[in-house]
Amino acid sequence: MARPSTLPVVFEELKTFLDLKDAEFEQSGRGAPTLPSAKDGKVNVRMLMRNFREWATEQGHDVPESVWQYVYTNAEWASLINTMAVAQGLKAIGSRAVDGDGAENKLVRLRKEIKDQSEGHAHARARIARLERRLAEAEAENGRLKARLSALRRTGMLPRVDDLIR
Repeated sequence: MARPSTLPVVFEELKTFLDLKDAEFEQSGRGAPTLPSAKDGKVNVRMLMRNFREWATEQGHDVPESVWQYVYTNAEWASLINTMAVAQGLKAIGSRAVDGDGAENKLVRLRKEIKDQSEGHAHARARIARLERRLAEAEAENGRLKARLSALRRTGMLPRVDDLIR
């Protein structure tokens, strides 16, 4: 026989927990939110569900450790938390996905990366040009030295050259 689902019981306990958090928020004079939040002002689901699990365990209820996953897979759970989060001035679950600032920030970051890469390419091209110039100078000097060596071998005399005085 299949084991009965514990989700309805856990969901009812979540409602009770959120009611307590709402009461704390009201008692604090609607100041700081009582739900955990991320740096960007969005409700922190994992921390919220971790707090809920600890509270439920203290109350004597068995709540699975993976309870946070239900918030993302069950619209009713997410809706319940979103309602509470918005009432406390926090962003809803999934608000990063539809946030226009996120796309704009990404575009700004990509433009900066492109600019940095362009500057890097310009520096690399300048370095390559310097290295090619040094290589051409070294090859020219090598050719001159080979010509002197061949003259020395042919005649046995060292040719007089201006650059020997340097």
